[in-house]
Amino acid sequence: MSVLPSLFRLVYQSQATPPFNECMLDALLRKARSHNQAHHLTGLLLYVEGEFMQVLEGPEPALSQLYGRIQQDPRHIDVRTLAYEPITARAFPDWRMGYAQVSPAEMRQATGFLPLLHTPGLATHPPAELWDLLRGFVRGVTMDK
Repeated sequence: MSVLPSLFRLVYQSQATPPFNECMLDALLRKARSHNQAHHLTGLLLYVEGEFMQVLEGPEPALSQLYGRIQQDPRHIDVRTLAYEPITARAFPDWRMGYAQVSPAEMRQATGFLPLLHTPGLATHPPAELWDLLRGFVRGVTMDK
């Protein structure tokens, strides 16, 4: 009898250095989707004006290894963990990496944070507005190629 690996969900924010253009985002998404499929990771990436917010779901140690690489990636600064917790089911089971470009107002509303460079602190858990926004993307706003 095989033991299924534990699932975890990670939510983080970071600032892009420099801000990504459409070509850079396309390349990032292609690479992420390929990696995530190979390592049984799923998730959603939001991007606006140089700010990333990403939800990643999957087994350990694949999830923590990927997050370690993200934290060391020179394309990100101010990487902040918003949530890291065990889960019983994935919110994005069919998305190797969903993507949505959101407005600055949607990002502020969803995360409850000021722009990252001015954020004085960190919430103990993502606010309800974030999950409401993500559920909206799940209903078809977001694409995973």
